[in-house]
Amino acid sequence: MQTRSQQYAQAAFPAVQRHYPQATKDLSKEQKEYRTVAKKFPSLIHTCGLAQAIAFYQAKGHTDYLADLASVVSRAGHPEITNAQSLAEHSRTAQLSLYMRLSRNTLMAAGWIKRYVEALAGEDE
Repeated sequence: MQTRSQQYAQAAFPAVQRHYPQATKDLSKEQKEYRTVAKKFPSLIHTCGLAQAIAFYQAKGHTDYLADLASVVSRAGHPEITNAQSLAEHSRTAQLSLYMRLSRNTLMAAGWIKRYVEALAGEDE
């Protein structure tokens, strides 16, 4: 039996590794942007709330990150989340108790994505 944290960690690693297949200091523009987006999203949830944070990232076109986030959330206990669009829809329409649970779990997923990005892509220059 795995802890919830282990489930999120296990789901997040392949999503991040897809963007950073090998450790290198020479990151592409897309990799640098993904690193920045991944590092900022958890604090954005704290500041604005889940629905507004997702809407902001959708407006900015960060679809790769949102797709990875939705995949991690889905694999770690929210099978109703099938893609980034369904994550956004559920964040806007869920009842309060479900919204709070989804927010907490999405924050945990975003935290694991951030940790793996920092490990595989390094720190900002």
